[in-house]
Amino acid sequence: MDLERFKPESGSRGELHAQHLARYEFASRYTTGKRVVDAACGAGYGSALLRRRGASSVTGIDLSEEAIAHAKEHYAAEGVDFLCGDIALLGTTGPADCVVSFETIEHLDDPETLLVPAHGVLGPGGLFIVSTPVRRGGSLSDRPANPFHAREWNGGEFDNLLSRHFPVRRFFHQYVWRKRPYP
Repeated sequence: MDLERFKPESGSRGELHAQHLARYEFASRYTTGKRVVDAACGAGYGSALLRRRGASSVTGIDLSEEAIAHAKEHYAAEGVDFLCGDIALLGTTGPADCVVSFETIEHLDDPETLLVPAHGVLGPGGLFIVSTPVRRGGSLSDRPANPFHAREWNGGEFDNLLSRHFPVRRFFHQYVWRKRPYP
């Protein structure tokens, strides 16, 4: 798997592990009883987590054949399906109540390739839960330090991007808490 793919069973239980799981734990508060599509599901652990936390069904989609094979081997379950292909497959999953996509949009040359199908598959009252790193300085045209990222937005730019498809938006921020030894 490439360097931007995370698998919980790799044995690492550090900060990266906690961040990845925290996103799905957060989303699970909003997916109970819902049909969910996990766009760019990676290794599949998040799709399975959402189903275990009460989603009525979850369809995970990822471009990587290796990731989908891993997901099917480790996380296949009743109500959890995995499809290998481009995010455009969102349009073939049938209607969804929720689309989740974590740490994906910054990798895309054209973010509309995610936003248009995500909006299109959601019915009235549908929910799109998306996360991306927030750029702290520079401009949208600057090349991000992460070589896997096509672009990174600041908060206002990201809000503007999402507003083209989603009239109601709420923003949350993920913080990393580090324990320090008590003096």
